Amino acid sequence: MKKAFLFFAMVAVSFHVKAQSSESNTYWQVKVDFLEPIVNQSIVARLDYGFGRHIVGLVGGFGGQISEFDNAQFDTYEDKINFRLGAEYQYFLSPKKQNRGFFVGGDIDFGTRTIESKVSSESVENIGVFTPGLWFGYLWKPFKKANLYVDLTIIHPRYTFGDIEKVEFQTNATPYEPENLFNFLGPWSIGWRF
Repeated sequence: MKKAFLFFAMVAVSFHVKAQSSESNTYWQVKVDFLEPIVNQSIVARLDYGFGRHIVGLVGGFGGQISEFDNAQFDTYEDKINFRLGAEYQYFLSPKKQNRGFFVGGDIDFGTRTIESKVSSESVENIGVFTPGLWFGYLWKPFKKANLYVDLTIIHPRYTFGDIEKVEFQTNATPYEPENLFNFLGPWSIGWRF
């Protein structure tokens, strides 16, 4: 009887210690994409929950435009972002608790856009758009004592689909057709863990 009680007590203690160690390896973080205001004149924020080598979170943003780097028809059309809302996932490649290192991840956003002609007053508003993307990047913690983190994207392919694939205009013979991208322009984020 004593041996059985001792065995179950040891099992209970080991589960408790494991639960404590797993809890200490979890965190929340808030981030903003610091390239978006500069390149696209938009605001994008992220709320993430991290556990071990994984991060899941929500993405939200509003305003701005697709930059000239992203749009082959930039001289003819302006692709404006009304809002975006989505989910993201990130996985750290190092098996250790992450203060810095490489990661892979991805997200999918839903949003609406307005396409405006630069040669006339015509526009097509509130086009529903889905944009999944993948990224490979590096996490950097610039200060040892502060919980400030910077995500630097190295590669970021993404694909846009929805009613925006081909937007017809009466005043322009050539329709607007956005490019699918393989670039280095985001998400580049800076944020705080707690």
